[in-house]
Amino acid sequence: MKDNEINGENDLPPFLKTWQNVYMLVAGTLLLSIVLFYAFTLYFA
Repeated sequence: MKDNEINGENDLPPFLKTWQNVYMLVAGTLLLSIVLFYAFTLYFA
């Protein structure tokens, strides 16, 4: 087994192509949730 495989350097995300894309998806989902909850708060206040 190679050193980089042992250290986990070749781990790829289960979907999308890079971990950066996964992090951007999570951050975008969080931002969308915050905006929607804020809009609901204003509408139902």
